[in-house]
Amino acid sequence: MALRKTHIASAEAVMMGYAISTNQPLPIIITEAIGVWIGSQLPDIDQRQTRINKKTGVETSVLTLWGHRTWSHSIWIPAFLFILARYSSNSPMLNGISVYGYKVMGYFYFTLVLGYFLHELLDAFSVEGIRWLYPLGNRKIIRKKGIFRYKVHSMKEIMIRYVSVTIVVIELIFYLYKNLK
Repeated sequence: MALRKTHIASAEAVMMGYAISTNQPLPIIITEAIGVWIGSQLPDIDQRQTRINKKTGVETSVLTLWGHRTWSHSIWIPAFLFILARYSSNSPMLNGISVYGYKVMGYFYFTLVLGYFLHELLDAFSVEGIRWLYPLGNRKIIRKKGIFRYKVHSMKEIMIRYVSVTIVVIELIFYLYKNLK
């Protein structure tokens, strides 16, 4: 498991790049940032030391029964969440929140799925790997070599985090420069 901050920073960097390249308005960008922030932390809900498990305790302890990087790090959860996002974004009741005339909840749902998937993708490049097809296949897919392969808590992971934060800062400066003319 990469550190929580690394997951958030890398997911925010990807989301901000997309949001800026598609000229999205600020209310939508803020909604997407919140969605990807939550989504990038969701796969680690199956660990006892995560913040949500420490705060809630008993309610989420059942989620830790299968172990880490099993069901929560498979392709099935983001696929299911994507189907829910498609349904929810088309539902007038579930997509009804409007901020400055923008229906923002559909963006929230899809970026939550994006954050979840980016978390899994980042973990797939770690030395520990993930089980993409769990429970159908219990085989971990682990990269043997490569520039993107990293070990958790290593200098390489810290560099991934700092590069991601730097990209987010550059994207924010670019967005502000472009929109404050």
